[in-house]
Amino acid sequence: MRDSEDRVALHYAAETMDLEMFQKILEQDPSLLDCEDKNGHTPMLMAVMGGRTDLVELLLSKGANIAHCDRDGHSAVHWAVVCGQLETLTYLLSQGADVEAPDILKAAPLHYATASEEIAPELALSILHTLLKHGAKPNCRDIDERTPILWAASNGNLEAMHSLKQAGGDLMAVDRDRLGVIHCAASHGYHETIDFIMESVPRFSVDQKDRAGHTALFYAVTYGHYEVAKRLLDYGANPNHQVRYFTWNKDSTQISHKFLAMM
Repeated sequence: MRDSEDRVALHYAAETMDLEMFQKILEQDPSLLDCEDKNGHTPMLMAVMGGRTDLVELLLSKGANIAHCDRDGHSAVHWAVVCGQLETLTYLLSQGADVEAPDILKAAPLHYATASEEIAPELALSILHTLLKHGAKPNCRDIDERTPILWAASNGNLEAMHSLKQAGGDLMAVDRDRLGVIHCAASHGYHETIDFIMESVPRFSVDQKDRAGHTALFYAVTYGHYEVAKRLLDYGANPNHQVRYFTWNKDSTQISHKFLAMM
């Protein structure tokens, strides 16, 4: 019997029941082992989300597919990362789960480890370190050619950037639009991230241009991040840089007045 989510009893048992009851349900109908709901979630993925390492261990012992991915291409490792289940993640990796399996947007678990806003910072960093320890590549790229360090810059995750840099992450990496870490940090107003970047890369990078010819200063001013703009100017950003593609309007005039007030 399936419900409106196309789930069976074993899906719910993976969330709510103890090991003994879960095992009884599975023994009654072994065909439920890798059954999927409408999102492609199997009982094992549900167990991973809830941090039920005991159930994951049982399912794998019965032959559950450790490499299964849901409709969005998210693997058990992705879900362990996103849900902050460090113990379950460590167990999965010890059993041969692919630390780099990409989702449908080609984002690896390491990408998501830099953007876990719902997880305590210490736990998120431990998860990131665990992935790196098990061979996650610090410069892997998603469908937009974004590396984990670019994701970290966009999220202001300074600790992740430190760790990725130490593991060989490239602070000069750019995505398919040639946006670098300095553009990402400036766009979101992370001035402390700007400090870290400028202490780690050549000074000329402050005027690094994306595909449209925009610098970090352009994004900082455009999005109203004036503290970031001040930092960039202190690091030598060119206030007279000409932007190739920009339509001047009323908002642009207001922005320019605020920008001039900083100088």
